[in-house]
Amino acid sequence: MIDLHEAQGRILQATPVLGQESVPITEALRRVLARDVAAVDDLPASDVSAVDGYAMRRTSLHGVSRRHPVHLRIIGEAPAGKPCGATVGDGEAVRIMTGGLVPEGADTVIKLEETTEDGGYVKCMAAPGHVSGIRSKGDSLKKGQIVLRAGDVISPLEIGALASMRRAYVYVHRKPMVAILSTGNELSDFHEPASPWKAMCSNLYALAAQVIEVGATPLCLGIVEDNLQAQQQILTEALRADLIVTSGGTSRGKYDLIHKTFASMGMEMRFSTIFVKPGKPTLFGTIGKRPVFGLPGNPSATMLSFDQFIRPALLKMMGHRNTLNAQWGRAASGHGNDGLLNIDSFNKQSGGDNTHHRATQVPLGKQLRHEVGHTIAEPKRFKIVVR
Repeated sequence: MIDLHEAQGRILQATPVLGQESVPITEALRRVLARDVAAVDDLPASDVSAVDGYAMRRTSLHGVSRRHPVHLRIIGEAPAGKPCGATVGDGEAVRIMTGGLVPEGADTVIKLEETTEDGGYVKCMAAPGHVSGIRSKGDSLKKGQIVLRAGDVISPLEIGALASMRRAYVYVHRKPMVAILSTGNELSDFHEPASPWKAMCSNLYALAAQVIEVGATPLCLGIVEDNLQAQQQILTEALRADLIVTSGGTSRGKYDLIHKTFASMGMEMRFSTIFVKPGKPTLFGTIGKRPVFGLPGNPSATMLSFDQFIRPALLKMMGHRNTLNAQWGRAASGHGNDGLLNIDSFNKQSGGDNTHHRATQVPLGKQLRHEVGHTIAEPKRFKIVVR
């Protein structure tokens, strides 16, 4: 019999990190980057205006003040997304909008508020000082600059950043496929009529939901009877999954056969009893590099054991860091890189911060603790009478 800490350590030590796959960025949400992401181009790609106003040469504003304004002839317009095509000379200006391409010859943009326009001329009443009003090419990101790093968890913020860099696809760690089955002659499923001597296999569906919640893919194999050959047959099918979970049959009764079944399939047993309650008859081992869990049939013990042991293993398989300390319902992010702060709309001036987290508008309640050495409390207290 081993304690909780040792059990968790053995599980994580034996759990592999899965390989990578390329997915569309909208399918990468809550998944973990498998490769660094670098900017493929400068951002912005050209010199653009940072304000609405007029683009001109700084030399045209020599000696300008409110008492001595300068009148410049307007030779064109540069809205965002449509280059002007004109070349600005001395005494000339181009009407320009925020994000508009700065025309040839211009090196300064005067804010709209510092000007008035009349009869094809713009009257400038203040010098720009040290600020040019222009965002230079590559001001936010330089081509080749690392923005996101392998191990970062993709949130909507990262998806926006990837789109800003025109990255339609991204490499993430693969989602594990988890084979789930329940053992017991006393169990029935939805397709069977209700029976007074059988119980509904609720664990099958609760475990599937927990697998989905953590971000993996369930493969529900249904119910298998308390028969060694039948269990061997269905578990052979389960070997196409990345991780196997069974519920029921882990005690030492006459019909508790899952130990024998696993042993007959060559499983290396890592532990078979844990000093915890509920969930004492939980077993763990590996078939090849594949983690295999045998959970007790009690529904409360099954779900708690999943959260204590299987959830951290699945998070590790998907590339998450600090899996035992991950927040309830959300994996810990691998942030620590400020690349996002350089991108438009994600910087401090636009309300971002070093953690890249949006402020909470309304407190929604306390988070459950999920720390090493602390058993997760059940979200609700209720009595479950089936398995």
